Amino acid sequence: MKTIEYAHFLDKIINIDFNRVPLSDAFAVKLEYLLLCSNLSLLNFSIAVNLNYSYLNDLLRGKKHITLNKIDCICKALNISVSELLDFTPLITMQEEKCFIKFPSIENIFINYY
Repeated sequence: MKTIEYAHFLDKIINIDFNRVPLSDAFAVKLEYLLLCSNLSLLNFSIAVNLNYSYLNDLLRGKKHITLNKIDCICKALNISVSELLDFTPLITMQEEKCFIKFPSIENIFINYY
């Protein structure tokens, strides 16, 4: 993972109030978190979660809203539940600690996409 991308991500989440931000914006941050955890390019991540590259890019920028079917596709591809996908606790913990912590590795999920 590139340190610059990680540092930029931490700067971004420090200023977000997850209790007041629209859910679509919080979800975009969570997707970015999963993307950084996967250590994949946006293109390879889009293939892994079975979403169009442009659509995923728009989701990350907050220009598109996600449907329940797309959430289901992401969960199946990542082998996680919807509640895990929508759990913002790790991001809130990062905010509270305001420190440089290492992302958990989920590369075993993406092993077929290297």
